[in-house]
Amino acid sequence: MTTTAHPLQTVAATRARTAANVARERFAAPATITALRFIAAHFDAAATACDAYDGTTNAPFMEMWRSLADARELIVLHPDCRLPDTVIDYITAPLTAAPLPALPRLLPPNEWDAAEEAALRTQLDGLHADIETADADTDRWFRTVLAVLAKWKRLEGAVNVDSRRPFNRARVAELHLKCIACGGSTIRFTVREWAVCECGRGQTWADAMACDCRGYDCPAVQCPAAQH
Repeated sequence: MTTTAHPLQTVAATRARTAANVARERFAAPATITALRFIAAHFDAAATACDAYDGTTNAPFMEMWRSLADARELIVLHPDCRLPDTVIDYITAPLTAAPLPALPRLLPPNEWDAAEEAALRTQLDGLHADIETADADTDRWFRTVLAVLAKWKRLEGAVNVDSRRPFNRARVAELHLKCIACGGSTIRFTVREWAVCECGRGQTWADAMACDCRGYDCPAVQCPAAQH
C-alpha cells in the first residue's frame, strides 16, 4: 500500500535528514567525527521512522523519538560536535507545535564576546521569523540555523573558559549574581544550596542567581572565592 506523509511529518523528516548531512560533513577530531557519524545515523533513522507513519499505528513515531533521544545523548556527551541538544527541538517542532528554542544567555565577561552573542541571537531570531523560507526551502533554512548554532556553541565554549579566569571573577559575579535584598553580587554559597550576601541576607541559590546557569555549572558558584 502506498502511503503519503503528512506535510508536517515531511518537514520534520527533512530537518532530521538535513541535521544528519550537516553532522556527516562537519570537520572535527577523529573521536568527534566518530560521534558525529553515530549522531547522523540516529537522525537518519528518525527521518525514516517519521516517513513510515501511515496513520494506523504510532510505532513509527515511537521509533523516531527513541532515535532522537539517542542522538541527544551523544550530542550532550560530545560538545565538540558543535551541535546544541536543542537541535532535537527544531526537528520535532513541526509535530509538537512547540515554539522554536531560544538561546540561553551566555553573559560573557568581555565586550567583544557579548557583541558576538548579540549578533548571533539577532541572526537566529531572524531565521525563526522567516517562516516562508522555513516552509519553502526547509533544507537551506535549517542548514543556516545549524551554522548559526555551531558558531554559538563555539562561543559558548570560549565564554565558559573566559568566565573561569581568576581576573574575571568580579565581572562574572556582577553578571550572574544578584541579592534579593540589596541587589549586590558579593554572595557566598554553601553546599546545602544556601547563599549569603555580604549584606547578611540569606537566600536559596535559585534566588541568588540572575543567570540561566544550572546550579554548579555557574562559574560564579564554582569560583573558589564564592565558597565557604
